[in-house]
Amino acid sequence: MSYLEKLKNTKSIYDFAELLGFKPSALSYLLYKLPNEKKYTEFKVPKKSGGNRIIKAPDCRLRLVQRKLADILNSCMQEIEKTYTTTKHPLSHGFRKKINFGTEKEHNYLVLGIHTNAKCHRNKRYVFNLDLADFFHSFNFGRVRGFFIKNNNFLLSPCIATLIAQIACHENELPQGSPCSPVITNLITHILDVRLTQMAKKYKCSYSRYVDDITLSTNQKIFPEKLSHNHSKFNEWEVGTEIEEIIKRSGFKVNPQKTRLQFCTSRQAVTGLVVNKKVNVKNQYYGYYVRKGSNVT
Repeated sequence: MSYLEKLKNTKSIYDFAELLGFKPSALSYLLYKLPNEKKYTEFKVPKKSGGNRIIKAPDCRLRLVQRKLADILNSCMQEIEKTYTTTKHPLSHGFRKKINFGTEKEHNYLVLGIHTNAKCHRNKRYVFNLDLADFFHSFNFGRVRGFFIKNNNFLLSPCIATLIAQIACHENELPQGSPCSPVITNLITHILDVRLTQMAKKYKCSYSRYVDDITLSTNQKIFPEKLSHNHSKFNEWEVGTEIEEIIKRSGFKVNPQKTRLQFCTSRQAVTGLVVNKKVNVKNQYYGYYVRKGSNVT
């Protein structure tokens, strides 16, 4: 029986604890007895764009539960993806080490990351980047719980959906630092990926997403005005109405400060990698990647 089937068959905290490999009493203690102030340790990490990112590291016992939940949900996501023809061309590349496109007998793994995300857009006439604002803050307790109850791939009992949300959320959001936050964001954001992919095909564009960074690219002579347009003499670009409506309908919003259209006559970058002819590292990062032994081409 697959993990998705096992998850659907769980109806109580006892079933769920057994699936996670924990005693019900231990799971109940972590969720209901351990004080909130002891569940996470907060620290700041500087952003490249300025300011700080708040990381919330879970208590080691809670982290074990979240890690097991993340493993189960990742298995469910791979099972779900095999039902979609788009799996030959992954839509989401962030927070994912590898996916299996093969069968149970013949595994065919693809390692995902910034390199595969950038590769989708190499050697294109136009590369359009936009950013989802306050990405992790977009996933609150109710949204996480509601997804696992209503999503057709899961349709979990309200009790189990509540337990998942209680394990995953802290202060009414998915914390950055929890092992299960990445897979849950990818599961919930999948509907946005599907909708934007359908729109991209309509305008003959390629689509990919890396966490909150969305990229569309094309070799058409003119970039479709309905996807983006220049609204000032300072070469500032705005997201088209159709894209913005899809993003809002999917429960997100655009960060207007990170919207840009890149032309083939200048350097084009996707998730920090240059994509004009082949996927390459920016000059200022070259020494770092050489020391790490990376091969991004």
